[in-house]
Amino acid sequence: MQTSCDHLSPGRARALARARDIMLEELQARIETGGGARASRYRLLKLILFGPFARNSASETAALSPHAAMNFLVIVSHRALAGMSAFWDEVEERIARDHHVKCPVTLIIHTLPDLNSHLKAGARFFCEIINQGILAYEDSEPGKDGRPKNIIAKPVASDPRSVHEFGLGFHSRFLKKANLSLQDGRFHTGEDPEANSHAAFSLSQAAEFAYRMLLLTVTQYAPPSHNLGKLRSLARAVDSRVDEVWAPLQKSSNRHFELLQRAYVEARYSPTYETHADILAWQADRIEVLIGLADALCREHLDRLKAEHGQQNCMSSRTLVSSGDDR
Repeated sequence: MQTSCDHLSPGRARALARARDIMLEELQARIETGGGARASRYRLLKLILFGPFARNSASETAALSPHAAMNFLVIVSHRALAGMSAFWDEVEERIARDHHVKCPVTLIIHTLPDLNSHLKAGARFFCEIINQGILAYEDSEPGKDGRPKNIIAKPVASDPRSVHEFGLGFHSRFLKKANLSLQDGRFHTGEDPEANSHAAFSLSQAAEFAYRMLLLTVTQYAPPSHNLGKLRSLARAVDSRVDEVWAPLQKSSNRHFELLQRAYVEARYSPTYETHADILAWQADRIEVLIGLADALCREHLDRLKAEHGQQNCMSSRTLVSSGDDR
């Protein structure tokens, strides 16, 4: 795995180092306040930068938006630590607010056994992170026998045929869910505040389903999160074209996306959540474009997998014919 960040500008390299330090600080504070024997053994085992910031191209990283997200795979020592979603959400928020970072941060939390099981199964999302990511931190303390521990499994190449079959199922299922939620959101948009709150929730679901469709179809992985900002960041890391739907965002449009992001919880439960028909109409129009773009990217990926599967079959047939001739 790569360890060099030389392609990053000095400012972005400092942001990366600061993000790493904040994670370690917050984890140490959690250990100290958590109490108990298990909490005392919590560790951050490895931290891997992936996505646009990890691509080893100075020209590509220089072209990134100043507000492009840094994406990290965070490998931790215990399943209980990986499951502390509220804790990791707070860590993300603290990093994003830090004046040395000044950009969104997406953290994907997994234990080492969980990661290794994905790698041995050939899950594209994790295999590409290991093959293309940058190791930004690791706990290098040796095991009791003095040998290295926390070894990452070697990524296994996936079978295009089975990946294609799974991808078809994900694509069909989430495309339908996204379109149904979009229709529901448009139908309930109007003058009634309660109906508009329902519309906002439905539209947030439509956007979530669109992102899940792309992530699951292309990578066979989507995080257990309803955070649209996180899903958007991961989808952008998979294929930057998907973010064309929101660009260019003006200040008012940024607020509309934030309202959409908050709608999953607040539109249902908070009496202070407020939206209007014109905002909902803008969101619905953007989400319709998002669904169409994500659908096109999924179909492009599935066509590529189908072609790879066909080439694989042709090679197998040629091998069989050759073997028969030799006999």
